[in-house]
Amino acid sequence: MTGTYERKEFVGAAPATTVVGSLTDAATSFDIDDATGWPTATTNPFVAVIDRGLATEEKILVGARTTVTLSSITRGYDDTAAQAHSSGAAIEHVIDASTIDQANRLANLLDAKGEMIGFNGTNPTAIAANLTDGYGIVVDNAEPTGLKIDRPIHVVDSASTPTVSGVPRVWFDQNSGLVRTSDGTSWKVPASAPVFASTAARDSYYGATPTQDGLVCIVGTGATLELQAWDGSNWIQFPTIYEGIPKFADSTARDAFFTSPVTGDHAFLNDVHQLTEYREDEWILVNQKITVSETQPASPHEGDVWIQPT
Repeated sequence: MTGTYERKEFVGAAPATTVVGSLTDAATSFDIDDATGWPTATTNPFVAVIDRGLATEEKILVGARTTVTLSSITRGYDDTAAQAHSSGAAIEHVIDASTIDQANRLANLLDAKGEMIGFNGTNPTAIAANLTDGYGIVVDNAEPTGLKIDRPIHVVDSASTPTVSGVPRVWFDQNSGLVRTSDGTSWKVPASAPVFASTAARDSYYGATPTQDGLVCIVGTGATLELQAWDGSNWIQFPTIYEGIPKFADSTARDAFFTSPVTGDHAFLNDVHQLTEYREDEWILVNQKITVSETQPASPHEGDVWIQPT
């Protein structure tokens, strides 16, 4: 019996016939007297037996049939030996032990509660019955059976932080209204906006004219990042703030920080409550209060200037 399981073709109305001409024990093609009702072997091979019940009984695996010609024949099939046969030898289409064994093996493959049938690339095989609560069958082509026992993605809708549990999970964070994922170690915060390297990449994703108003994305890389929003007609770029105004205890602290100031730098001095700006080669006041009045201003602050016209 062959050890390789393969699909065979079977028909139920193939009458016995005879071999045309004598056969050597190595012939791989010969004719039969009548092929009416016999398998075609178009997709799968079929099995035949010559000289059934005689000392020269031999089973063959036929790979192709064209009218009365059988070809692509495997001789000595199903634990028989290749034999020479005389012209007129009886030949019949039959079932083989390999096929019966294949069906028998499949029917008896499972012998424990919870086992399942998988495929190892050659034959059906049993998958161990090690399912526990929360686990299921997952397709994994890297596994010998093509399947494995694993915990599927678990979705939690909760205001409190779920336990990570060492497995991938999805959490709808009710506090922030975000869908967060875990890699089995920590909960991740999703990016607030998709990032595209260029406007072409952005338009490839959203389309040249997005149909949803209020879309927000980031375009560019590194220092060229731009925050953009779709207003229904155009992509609007949010203004970029290039400079914040640092605060210093006094001018000494400011000058220690700005060792090489350039025109346009700003600094606020806490000791005198003054906003200063660097212009060409000096720091000048920006927010000095100047009062023009005949009478002295009430409650002056340090650094205020009073100009009396007369």
